[in-house]
Amino acid sequence: MKFFRNIFQRLFGGQNGSGKVFSNIVAAEVKKIEKHPNADRLRIVELDIGSRIVEPVVCGAFNFQVGNKVALALPGATIPQDIHSETHAPFVLKAATIRGVESQGMICAAYELGLGPLSDKPEIVILKDDIKPGTPFQPVMQVI
Repeated sequence: MKFFRNIFQRLFGGQNGSGKVFSNIVAAEVKKIEKHPNADRLRIVELDIGSRIVEPVVCGAFNFQVGNKVALALPGATIPQDIHSETHAPFVLKAATIRGVESQGMICAAYELGLGPLSDKPEIVILKDDIKPGTPFQPVMQVI
């Protein structure tokens, strides 16, 4: 029986439709966006994950706005593809100080989650409006 379950999962993926598990990556609603005090191309974002507000989160993407739902990786999450390294190897996210501001998470692009191609201008994954903040991320939540 286990043999057939493994074949089924390989053919059709896991419950999230991709076969990927996204631990410590959740749906978050963007509550506030401000300019980074030390960088023109970065923003400081406040996000609601249902059980609490996560802030500050430093982000360099500009394709989302207040009210959007996004995929937020919290410290401890494994990011499948590092957009900022030559090898694009997976890494475990930690709180990081970016231009003087300690970021408490990372708003994810499709490439970082292993769900899209690498591009010159990676964009943040926007989730469907009816997704509740704090829901564990699954690829089927994306607006296509």
